[in-house]
Amino acid sequence: MKQATRKPTTVGDILQYEYLEPLELKINDLAEILHVHRNTVSALVNNNRKLTTDMAFRLAKAFDTSVDFWRNLQAAVDLWEVENDMRAQEELNRIVSVKDFIAQRNGESKKVA
Repeated sequence: MKQATRKPTTVGDILQYEYLEPLELKINDLAEILHVHRNTVSALVNNNRKLTTDMAFRLAKAFDTSVDFWRNLQAAVDLWEVENDMRAQEELNRIVSVKDFIAQRNGESKKVA
């Protein structure tokens, strides 16, 4: 596992501090702009929901940004979370490559014959 670094900025934090606050928008306002339920925006802003591709398209259109901007923010957080999750790392360490699996399987089948 690599050395822990600061968690990347989340989509919710970007929305809150770079868009909602400076533009004096409320969660209800953004929900209306995006044509989604208030709870959907609230969960995203409060980091209780991950960004979907659909929402990335909505945010890109609303704020005149790119879809990739929003998706890259989420991807960076997702990668950081897996790389810094001990349980996930333990699980990943148990995975063998397909090449090694096939070699081991072929070696066992030769012993049986």
